[in-house]
Amino acid sequence: MRQFDIRDWYWFIADDRDNVWSSLKAASVPISDEGYQAFVAGGNSAAPIEFADLRAMFAEHYPGGMLDTYTASKRWQKEQAGITLASGMPIRTDDRSQAKITGTYTAVKVKPIATTPWHAADGTVHQLDAAQIEQMNVELLTHINNCFSVSADVLAEIDAGTITTRDQIDAAFAAPITQARKDWLKVD
Repeated sequence: MRQFDIRDWYWFIADDRDNVWSSLKAASVPISDEGYQAFVAGGNSAAPIEFADLRAMFAEHYPGGMLDTYTASKRWQKEQAGITLASGMPIRTDDRSQAKITGTYTAVKVKPIATTPWHAADGTVHQLDAAQIEQMNVELLTHINNCFSVSADVLAEIDAGTITTRDQIDAAFAAPITQARKDWLKVD
């Protein structure tokens, strides 16, 4: 059984026993959700609560209440959703793919290669050289940096009271990346 953490816990809302509220995802998920199943397997159980009471609990225990949690969820979703590189190749950006891209980039820095096959998110296979692997890594890191930067901006605006709704958070994460953020990793 794990220690209660309001940022990563589950509740049954009212009489619904087919879904649970996930504070980590800031959303209702089915009880078949992998995260919830791991939670239960760890000896935990979701407690029933009315949604108004859940909101009050977040307001009391977690600064910024549910908007902070929703922001964290949106950042994670955007980071994990994948991107299309400037070359047109779509790549996955989930945690496992991030590790593979970084590992491949590190390998070509240690031992430059002629080419290596890379499986794109659409199932196609591309032969990438060291320069293309480096560019993929830069675009991945730029994407991740942008996700965290947008999140920091949104949290600051929540604290300032200028963001007060989920729609505003959605709009912030949907906005195109700024040129300054595209260039954050460039060396002059």
